[in-house]
Amino acid sequence: MARVTAALVAIAFFVVFPSMVLAKQYVVGDDEGWDGNVDLQAWADCKTFKLGDVLIFKYDAGTHNVAQAFNFDGYDSCVSSPELGVFTSGNDALTFNLVGTYYFLCDYHCVSFHQKVMINVEEL
Repeated sequence: MARVTAALVAIAFFVVFPSMVLAKQYVVGDDEGWDGNVDLQAWADCKTFKLGDVLIFKYDAGTHNVAQAFNFDGYDSCVSSPELGVFTSGNDALTFNLVGTYYFLCDYHCVSFHQKVMINVEEL
């Protein structure tokens, strides 16, 4: 009886919380981190991001930040939208809760080093 109950709980968990079970964590830029010397778009383009996945931005706090642009025009022209959040800890974890396109940039190095990345998030 205990095995059946445990099995039913496990099945219910996978059905009710699939994004929690299937979510992946990605360190932006892998070993190089969130840095203007990394081709961040090439890094992102070879991955498939899903609802519930987590991006981890690792960088030297005070040297970089992580800001979001509201749309492609802001991203393209390196204009962040502070109301969407600006992160400065050096180890920021952001979870994708909505399907769509996300635009991240460093306010300090977007223009000079093109330190930005566009992430497309799909359904599970």
